[in-house]
Amino acid sequence: MPDKLRFCIVGPAYPLRGGIAQYLAILYSLLEKDHDVSFVSFKRQYPSFLFPGETQMDPGKPRIDVKPAALIDSINPLSWYTAFRYVKKVRPHLLIFKWWIPFFGPCYASICFLARKLTGARVLFICDNVIPHERRVVDRILTKLAFAQVDYFVTLSNAVLRDLKSVKPGAVAVEIAHPNYDYFTFGRIESEAAKRRLGVDGRVILFFGYVRPYKGVRYLLEAFAKVKERVKATLLVVGEFYEPREPYLELIDKLGLGKSVVLVDRYVSDEEVGLFFSAADVVVLPYTSATQSGVVQIAFAFEKPVISTRVGGIPEVVNDGVNGILIPPSDSEAMAGAIETFFGGNLSDTLVKNIRENSSAYSWTPLVEALEHFCSLGAGG
Repeated sequence: MPDKLRFCIVGPAYPLRGGIAQYLAILYSLLEKDHDVSFVSFKRQYPSFLFPGETQMDPGKPRIDVKPAALIDSINPLSWYTAFRYVKKVRPHLLIFKWWIPFFGPCYASICFLARKLTGARVLFICDNVIPHERRVVDRILTKLAFAQVDYFVTLSNAVLRDLKSVKPGAVAVEIAHPNYDYFTFGRIESEAAKRRLGVDGRVILFFGYVRPYKGVRYLLEAFAKVKERVKATLLVVGEFYEPREPYLELIDKLGLGKSVVLVDRYVSDEEVGLFFSAADVVVLPYTSATQSGVVQIAFAFEKPVISTRVGGIPEVVNDGVNGILIPPSDSEAMAGAIETFFGGNLSDTLVKNIRENSSAYSWTPLVEALEHFCSLGAGG
């Protein structure tokens, strides 16, 4: 086995925006300390008609330079061959892909097929999801197409591992919990200062992330209406709407929530993440469906308790009464009770203390060690 292993990461990189690009940039920076790492990114990730947001570009500044070769157009097979030629040139022992949506199945399958057949590289997928939240008839076909070219898998929760085994029963896989996102804590400021900058005072409840049907924001609004007068808080809903916002505005008006709800309907850059999480007393994630959540790990990095639902892999990281509160999904009554219990029971100090004491549980080290292990197999180790 060589002293230095050679990795090639394939996925979105800055200036493309989003959690996948941030995750892969952190991974690049950790692997690069001891190994040769190259990075192939997209020159076009999504055709504009398939992208629900305003822009695919990150409005902030890059914090980690992964030196990407932006070669892939997700719908242009010629670019997939160009990406393969780059992979052939850098001769990785292991190709690493992040898998979160079957749309990329034909593209990833083609690059993987050529790389495995013509360079001998092994392929590993890190799976956020196997079965998407918003399913389409071709999802399973595209997923199987891509997974047929994969040697090893890392799943970010046991729920995802179970889904993987249902799609590919013989998969060689290891489950490693989503690592923490202390990447964002450079933006941490004192809580009261954050609230002043946001123009709010008193208690703050934060929902963070894209607003889509399965995120369950409507249940949070209904729950907040039930307890608003008793908990005296401001609800911040921070994240770009990937569906029409009018029904939410109508619900806010119908429930009489007025200015106690603040909508920040846009993509939030890395520089701003710390402001919102610093201001929050608790993070509420009312998902009706989930496999795992990077937002939970951002909350824990900022030492913020999480109220969430018993869906997918969420109960694997949010421990009821330890670092947060768990409730059934799609149940605004239970969510209202959890919010009232959190503030009325003065649970914050205890939950925050537990989060601090358990902060090492979500280190990136197990993931890096697993990748080194699988890479060494491809390098003759």
